[in-house]
Amino acid sequence: MEAFLEVVLLRCPKCGNAIIEPSWFADLEQDIQCSVCGKFFNSKRHQKHRVMLKFIIEDDEIKAVELSEA
Repeated sequence: MEAFLEVVLLRCPKCGNAIIEPSWFADLEQDIQCSVCGKFFNSKRHQKHRVMLKFIIEDDEIKAVELSEA
């Protein structure tokens, strides 16, 4: 069985810290706080990259995670 989750890479505009969030959350245009420097910034405006992850599920456990080609 497979399940999918689209994620985005965000970068803090102050310190450059990399943050990964589900794409739906970033699309809400919420302000988030950097865990390194504490700066609040808009998640939608600071997206750098977006990918779909594919989770391989067996016996109700996640066995592997891959970048999806879809």
